[in-house]
Amino acid sequence: MKKLNLVLLFLFALMLTACGNAYAKREYQDDEKIARKEDHYAKAVSVFCPIDGGYSFTASRFDGRETLWKQALDEDQEIELHLSFRLAKGQAKLVHIDDDNNVTTVLECAPGTETDEWVMRTVAFRRGQNRLKMVGYDCEAIDLQLLFEEP
Repeated sequence: MKKLNLVLLFLFALMLTACGNAYAKREYQDDEKIARKEDHYAKAVSVFCPIDGGYSFTASRFDGRETLWKQALDEDQEIELHLSFRLAKGQAKLVHIDDDNNVTTVLECAPGTETDEWVMRTVAFRRGQNRLKMVGYDCEAIDLQLLFEEP
């Protein structure tokens, strides 16, 4: 009986793992869901930390959407973001979400399209709440470095 329960538990866990990222793949292009204030993700061995002049995000596995930065601004500003973005597997992007929930892709990455050198993007931050969010599915070995002067 114990063996049967153990086998059933193993099969259930395997099934959850196999379909655990289906939501992330479905929602990858869904701006309405991406713009939601709540995050929805599954990740493993993840570190997000401030570095000199910006932030660093690494994860061994990632599926979903996670807010990395948010701030309310009193006036419109254009900000230069310097990015380094790599991953071993999957599809991921960094998006900007303004106060009206407009979603703009800042940089998208898949294996073979990673940035070997720093990439600069100018982003129009609007008056009100602004967010930078990581969105991805089937991601392995994500390494994002984001440098900018915070408003």
